[in-house]
Amino acid sequence: MVTGRFGGTDRVIHGFVRSPDGEFITFDAPGAGAAPGSGWGTFPESINAGREITGHYIDASNGTHGFVRNRGGEIRSFDAPGASISVGGTFPTSINDAGTIAGHYADGKVVDHGFVGTP
Repeated sequence: MVTGRFGGTDRVIHGFVRSPDGEFITFDAPGAGAAPGSGWGTFPESINAGREITGHYIDASNGTHGFVRNRGGEIRSFDAPGASISVGGTFPTSINDAGTIAGHYADGKVVDHGFVGTP
């Protein structure tokens, strides 16, 4: 399995997962901005052996949130405690096989902090 992102013809960023048999599935986090050319969208970062994917998305207000997608395609969004959505955001970068997510977030003073947890 592999995950990543691509710019669509709509000029929005979309996520994808590709299975070992070559099936290519695209997805967007609920709430991800979809204005053409905005740079908004869904940004997968990591996939584990259980096919759970984590990453971030940018909404139509330019806020950045984390997400986790399970192997069935269900997506949950989350914000790290202390993250400022208006000037910072939540940026998950890794998910291990137990489903624990690590990443960083920016607070209201745009100071970067790390986090580890299960949303």
